[in-house]
Amino acid sequence: MKNKKFKFTTVLKHNGLKEPFDFEKIVNSIWMAAQNVGGTDKEKAKHIALETIHLLNSNFPNTKVISADDIGQTVEKVLIEHGHAKTAREFILYRENKKLSRQDKSTLGVVDDIGLSYNTLYILKQRYLRRNEKGETIETPKQMFERVAKHLVKVEKEKDKKKWYDKFLEVMLKFEFTPGTRTLTNAGKKKAQLSNCFVWPLEDDINYIFKILHESTLIKKNGGGCGYNFSKIRPEGDIVGGIPELAAGPVKMMEMFDLMTSLFRQEGRYESGNMAVLNANHPDIFNFISAKKTDGYLSKTNISVGITDEFMEAAIEGRNWDLVNPRTGEVTNTVKARTILELMTQMAWQSGDPGILNLSAINRGTAMANPLLKKRGPIWATNVCGEIPLYPYESCNLGYINFTKFVNDDGSFDFKRLGEVMQIGVRMLDNVIDAAWFPVKEVAESVKAHRRVGIGCVGWAETLARMDIPYDSNEALELAEKIAKTMYTSGFEASLDLGDEKGPFPLINDSIWAKSKRKPRNVALMTFPPSSGNAVINETSFAIEPYFALAYEQNVMGGVRMKHVNPLLVKKLKKEGIYSEALIQRIIDNHGSIQGIEEIPASIRRVFKVAHDIHWRDHIKMQAAFQKWTDNAITKTINMPASATPDDVYDAYVMSWKLGCKGLTIYRDSSKQDQVFQFGGNKKDDVPTTCPDCGGELIESKGCLKCKICGYSVCELH
Repeated sequence: MKNKKFKFTTVLKHNGLKEPFDFEKIVNSIWMAAQNVGGTDKEKAKHIALETIHLLNSNFPNTKVISADDIGQTVEKVLIEHGHAKTAREFILYRENKKLSRQDKSTLGVVDDIGLSYNTLYILKQRYLRRNEKGETIETPKQMFERVAKHLVKVEKEKDKKKWYDKFLEVMLKFEFTPGTRTLTNAGKKKAQLSNCFVWPLEDDINYIFKILHESTLIKKNGGGCGYNFSKIRPEGDIVGGIPELAAGPVKMMEMFDLMTSLFRQEGRYESGNMAVLNANHPDIFNFISAKKTDGYLSKTNISVGITDEFMEAAIEGRNWDLVNPRTGEVTNTVKARTILELMTQMAWQSGDPGILNLSAINRGTAMANPLLKKRGPIWATNVCGEIPLYPYESCNLGYINFTKFVNDDGSFDFKRLGEVMQIGVRMLDNVIDAAWFPVKEVAESVKAHRRVGIGCVGWAETLARMDIPYDSNEALELAEKIAKTMYTSGFEASLDLGDEKGPFPLINDSIWAKSKRKPRNVALMTFPPSSGNAVINETSFAIEPYFALAYEQNVMGGVRMKHVNPLLVKKLKKEGIYSEALIQRIIDNHGSIQGIEEIPASIRRVFKVAHDIHWRDHIKMQAAFQKWTDNAITKTINMPASATPDDVYDAYVMSWKLGCKGLTIYRDSSKQDQVFQFGGNKKDDVPTTCPDCGGELIESKGCLKCKICGYSVCELH
């Protein structure tokens, strides 16, 4: 209904553009607001729209051009005057959402010199762009990348600086590759800590523990998360100085590290975090597994059980498992290995913790699993999120390939350009090592001795969608493996070239490449971190994760809801001629998923799946596909529906171990809001009094039920 019954011919939009006046758009906007508050009569919406036009005609008698704001304000007035207060409020909120979605970048006080969205520019301003002492932003996005490139080429020979400055800047400005957020934030500083993650040794000595607590806190203050393995700490209640039952144990020690983490926020508005690992043969393993049964406890710390092939085989086969006091080397208890694994699954089902750290997969003595094993021994710990296994005092700096930039117009993938960018990325991150500063001497020495880097990705889900490939398909798994192989082989070739040019990493003679003709510059090259910050900067999906939601609303202020809709999905829906605000609202109401919405063609539903539309087995298969060519490790959330059972979690642990995943994190939908895991009810009479492992009596102790015979703990029953 355009321009036939109404004198208005043109609408002036907020961005200054003009479009033909369309009466039906006014009707539909009113109708959508009415539906959101339970309205069922579209004719009333049409009547309100006609009243709006009548009032506009009276207020603007001599014009054919009407502004969108005048239309909106008049609709609000008519709705209120006709007693439709609820619909009026919904319509007002809708208009506020529209205003938020078209935020004027000029209001941010940042010059956008490379063409970014409002959201990305806002994040850069808040976290990464330089400020003066007054808090005013004094850097543009392009200048940020120039600052990073300039800092990283300082370590190049004078004759090569211009060449590599141009290459580094090019891949960043094209958003093909970006270094980790620590590098974006700190590059250019006199004391520039550029790494994201660190691992620290712990010994069974209180003075040594406090030394590490102090040193790791210095790192957190300057930017970086920290990982620790507490398996050398004597168990709770052990002898100290000849006095029995005095030892605090690993879990209490973890509290100290967690508390210190809460005291410092890093520049870039980050809080740091910890990864605490305890090996499956530690006497306190039961207490450790159930440590985070209460929400809020150890809130800055992720926990993972260090498993081995021997442990998993014993658990699956129902064999006994020795718990060994690290102070004495003596067996203190023998339990069923399966009992430990089952408690792990029950607690992960309940709260998402613990994860597992597959120490056997990490330490196979190969290029893909600790090439230093034979001479330097096993790696016992990882960074906060688990994607970087590290030796004590070692650190790793991260970088991200943006997969979406390698999808050609015809839907094919540009492996050649991927290899080229990977080679540039390896050199960039290798330079980070020499350009970085560390407040702890041992860290600086270990970082340069290993020269470990970790290149991951952003945009995997979007890449698959652009290529019309379902996430949970064999085609996706094959593509993942091919991409990872291309990344590793081209990256390793770049590391060999750097080894020829600048020399291999100092510990090369302790590695599997000691007798090789050509020796790599870096002990490891690839990882797949969570990539949240870099994904936002690149305006794409996170890491190798599927989409979490295709459309959702975010509460911003005063009841205003900001709608976020996947732009690629919008493009597909518009191409099919079915896009509408009402359809988007249905997707939001469907938990961000388009599954089950028959109006959307099956071909689109087949490709656009969110995390909870994908079976947890397919999540693990995807992680395993990338792991085949990843020498570090991978962070990947294995999403499960709320209806998943502890048996599902158990099967997921076993499957990931069999497929060679180096770690696993389970999250069952709504688990953080669930009550503590119960066996048969929540009354005290319903709690079992017999140990499920050895049949012994369960005795109440310190708020937990413990078996005095085998050491089994069932704190999770309370």
